[in-house]
Amino acid sequence: MDAIDISSESDSDNEFLNRLLLIRKSSEKKIWKSSYLSKRKTHGEFKLTSEFSDEKFKNYFRMTRNDFKEVHAMIATDLEDQGYGGHERISTEEKLAVFLRFVASGNSYRSIGYSYRMGERTISNIITKVSSANWRNMQPIYLPEPTLDILEKNAVDSQNIWQMPNTVGAIDGKHVTIKKPINSGSSFFNYKQHHSIVLLAVVGPNYKFVFIDVGSKGRFPDGNIFDNCILKRKMINRQLHLPEPKGLPGREDIVVPYVIVGDAAFPLMENLMRPFPQRQVIDNYRNKVFNYRLSRARQTVECAFGLLSSRFRIFLRPFEMKVETVDKIVMASCVLHNYLRTKSITRNMDEDLNLENENLPNFQQLLPLPRMRGRVSKSAFEIRDQFTDYFNSVQGRVTWQNHSVQRGAY
Repeated sequence: MDAIDISSESDSDNEFLNRLLLIRKSSEKKIWKSSYLSKRKTHGEFKLTSEFSDEKFKNYFRMTRNDFKEVHAMIATDLEDQGYGGHERISTEEKLAVFLRFVASGNSYRSIGYSYRMGERTISNIITKVSSANWRNMQPIYLPEPTLDILEKNAVDSQNIWQMPNTVGAIDGKHVTIKKPINSGSSFFNYKQHHSIVLLAVVGPNYKFVFIDVGSKGRFPDGNIFDNCILKRKMINRQLHLPEPKGLPGREDIVVPYVIVGDAAFPLMENLMRPFPQRQVIDNYRNKVFNYRLSRARQTVECAFGLLSSRFRIFLRPFEMKVETVDKIVMASCVLHNYLRTKSITRNMDEDLNLENENLPNFQQLLPLPRMRGRVSKSAFEIRDQFTDYFNSVQGRVTWQNHSVQRGAY
């Protein structure tokens, strides 16, 4: 700052006093800011979490203290650094706490920065770094590439829970609303008049993600989103590690391939079943039964998205950061969801399913994909007809399906 020449006759007394006042305010502001941030270890929100009861800790971070310690142990090495400038190093535990509170609350970087006594840039760097560490270290364990063993287990669970044989999962996609990226034009502008990226996921009967694809631009037509997905390419190239086709329970003469079930936003394929269109179910009871049985299984993927947005409320508001960071946060949230579902199943407690019943804001920012039309192979039609025959047979029907269809649940 330039020195002030007090002996100058060109400055009036008022101008001189005003300049002194500005210097004083600037100095006070710097002192206040430094003092505020320097009290992070004693007055920051992370310090206060140590006083929480176990119940409040779980509500605050969306996981128990033991779960927090276990997640931290898996990613701590990737979060270590030597600090910078004259600032005191932020511990790896505090970095994880910042990330978990950010995704659990949906608060902005600025709000998290105020409560944890950190700068916005610091919060941004922490969120990006922890997201990457979570995915890099936890994905191979809790959201691995689908293998034959995983898909066979899902098929057994599907038969026991959904009464849907030869089924390895349910697929759905959601538009994740984002703030319009700079210089993006209409690249992310979707059919609901929002800017978004797409989260495409296959979910098993246990509400865990089996496969996710994150980052397709919201402007892409519904068909393009799935067409450009690696999952479809693996289906077409027979690289999905699906079990060999086999007969349906009680009707071994009906041999069908293993399939994934989806709604009208997806094409009918040999390994992907979608419901009959409305015009084919109005006066066709058999088709209504098929649609009901498929819908009953497919609801699990909707519930999984509901659990994800209930637990991590960042999904209840538009993401306001770079698209690359959004992708990382979504991926990290999905793998954390699987981790917590695994813990819930291990404890033989489905307490996290109660999250669905919480009162959520009216704004639901996970938007469904639109319906699609496209060419379908003859064999795909035949496979759907075989499932339809089975669900209407003595061996394949369930006792409550007639009542459900009669009240319009299809």
